[in-house]
Amino acid sequence: MIEAVNSETITRAGKGDTSALSRLYEQCRPGLFRFLFYRVGDLHAAEDLTSEVFLRMLRALERYRPQGIAFEAWLYQIARNLAIDYQRSLRNRNHLPLEEAVLPGDEGAEYVVDRHLNSQVLVSALHKLGEEQRDVVVLRFVSGLSITQVAQALHKTEDSVKALQRRGLSALRELLKSWEDEDV
Repeated sequence: MIEAVNSETITRAGKGDTSALSRLYEQCRPGLFRFLFYRVGDLHAAEDLTSEVFLRMLRALERYRPQGIAFEAWLYQIARNLAIDYQRSLRNRNHLPLEEAVLPGDEGAEYVVDRHLNSQVLVSALHKLGEEQRDVVVLRFVSGLSITQVAQALHKTEDSVKALQRRGLSALRELLKSWEDEDV
C-alpha cells in the first residue's frame, strides 16, 4: 500500500513550496507511472501521461479541497481520465509504436529481457480484462492503493471494488493458466 500524502505537504505545495511539490512528485510518481503503463501498455506514453498528471495537478492544486476523497485518489482520477483520452486518440489515427529497448548499465541484458517479457505478458493479460476490472487490479496491486482509495478514484463503493478485484484476479489466473497450457 502506498503511504498517504501528508495534508500539510499538500497545503504547502498548493502555496507554491517547491520542496513540498517535489515530495508529492517523488511520493506519487512511481505508482501513477505503473498504473498508466499497465493501462496504456506503452512505456513512452506512460511517461508522457505521468508528466501530464503532474502538470494538471499543478494547475489545480491551489483549488484542491479534500471533499471526502484522498489526494492520491484525486491524482488517479486524473491519470485514469488521461489514459482514457489517450486510448481514444489512438483509435482515431493509424499508429505504429516504435519499440525501443534501452539497457541500463547496471542491469544485465538477460534480466532486462526477462523483465520486459514478464511485463508484456502481464500487459497483454490485463488488456483481456474489462476496463473496470483492469483498473481495479492495476490500482490495487501495481500502484498499491487501498480498497478505499481505489473506490474513491473510480467512484465506486468498496464492495464493488472488492467484487471487481475478485473477478479480475480470477479471470487473470484463468487466462495466464490457459496461456501457460498452450506453451506446454
